[in-house]
Amino acid sequence: MRDVVLVTIDSFRTDRCGFLGSDDGLTPAMDRLAADGLVFENAVAPAGATSGSSSTFFTGRYPIERSTAEDRKAVMRQNLKAGRTLPQQFKDMGYRTAGFTANPWTSRFFGYDAGFDHFEDFMDGDLTSDTIEKGDRGGTFSDLTSQLLNWWQGQDMYMSWDAYYDQILDWLDEAREGDEPFFLWIFLVDVHMPYLPPKGYRSQSSAAAYAANAWLFGGAKQNTPLSGLLHDRLLRAYDDTVRFTDEFVDRIARAVDDDTALCVHADHGESFGERDGHYGHGSLYEETVRVPLFVANHPQDRIKRPFSLAGLPALLTRLGRGETVDDSIAHPIVTSRNNDGWRVAHGGSWRYTRRPEGESVETADGDPIDDEELYDIGQSVIDHEIEAEEERRRVIDAAVEVTESGPL
Repeated sequence: MRDVVLVTIDSFRTDRCGFLGSDDGLTPAMDRLAADGLVFENAVAPAGATSGSSSTFFTGRYPIERSTAEDRKAVMRQNLKAGRTLPQQFKDMGYRTAGFTANPWTSRFFGYDAGFDHFEDFMDGDLTSDTIEKGDRGGTFSDLTSQLLNWWQGQDMYMSWDAYYDQILDWLDEAREGDEPFFLWIFLVDVHMPYLPPKGYRSQSSAAAYAANAWLFGGAKQNTPLSGLLHDRLLRAYDDTVRFTDEFVDRIARAVDDDTALCVHADHGESFGERDGHYGHGSLYEETVRVPLFVANHPQDRIKRPFSLAGLPALLTRLGRGETVDDSIAHPIVTSRNNDGWRVAHGGSWRYTRRPEGESVETADGDPIDDEELYDIGQSVIDHEIEAEEERRRVIDAAVEVTESGPL
C-alpha cells in the first residue's frame, strides 16, 4: 500500500496552470510535479460550487433531493451518510487518516469527519450562513466587511494554509511512526474570494486588492469609470493567491516521501466576467467546471478523455493499492449540474448545455456548434441521468416509508 495525499484547492482555474498550457509562471511547483506525473487534461467538476462538488468527490454520487431532507444542507449530510466515503474507504483498506479543511461546506457539521482518525475544520457548528452563501455569487460591501471580520478572527473559510501548516506537519510526523499507510486530505481556501494574498506574495498594494474585492462583492458593476481598472486589480489579486497556494504544494511535496501518491486538484474553477458578466462560481461555464487535476509520483502520462471528480474515490484507492492509472479510468462523456436547473454533458472538445431557458451545443471555448448528432448525444446522456436519479429517489423514499411504517 502507498501513502496518499489529496490536496483540494477551492476556486482554482485551469488557465493558471503551466502544466495545462499557461505561460504566466504562477504554478512552478505544480508544473514540476505534474511534468513527471499523471495529468488529466479534461477534468470536470460535478458541480459549480463546493457544496455539490465536494459531496460528490467524497462519495462518487451527486447529492439528490430526498423527501426526508428539509433543506440543501440536509441533502448533503444524507448523501455523505448513504455510503462509504473516501476516508472511510481508506480506513477499510487499513489506512490511518487525517483531514484538514478551512471551508465550512466541508466541515464536521455535514459529516466530512466520518472516517478520519484526525479531523480539523477550525470552526464550531455551522458557519454556512447567508453571508457566506452569498459569497458564492458575490454579495454586498457589508457582506465583505462581515466576512473580513470573521477572517480576522480566524473562524471561517478564509484561514490561510500557513495558519495550520505546522499542524499538518505534526500529524505527518506522528503518522510516520506507525506501520500503517496514511491518507491525508487538505482543503485549501486561499484562492477563494475574497482574494487576499499575504505579504510577500502581493504584486500590488493591499489597498488595491481590498478595493478590487469590495467592487466584486458590490456586484462587479461594469461600464463605470473604474470597472476596467478594478477588474484588472482583481485578477492580479487572484493570481497572487495562486502563487501563494503553489508554495504550499511545493512544501507538502517536500514533506512527504517520494513514493507518496500526491494528488492535487480544484473543487471547481472561477469566472471573471467572461460569460454574461458572471463573477465567482456556482454557474456551469467552462471556467467554473473545467478543473486542474494531476498526480505526482506516478508514471508520466496525460489523460485526454473527460474525467469527472466523481471518480476520485476510484482513482485514489487504486493509487493506494499501487496500481498504475491510465486512460481507461476516464469516459467519453461526463456531466455536471447546479441548483439553478443547469445540466451539462462534457464531451472533451464539445459540451451540451441544458438550462431552463433552452439548450445548446458549443465548443469548450463557447463557440456555437450546429451539429444535430451532438445534440442527440447530449440530450440522451442528460435524459438518462435524470431518469436514473428519479429511480434512485423513488428507491430511497420507498425505503424510508418502509422503515417508518415499522415491522410488517
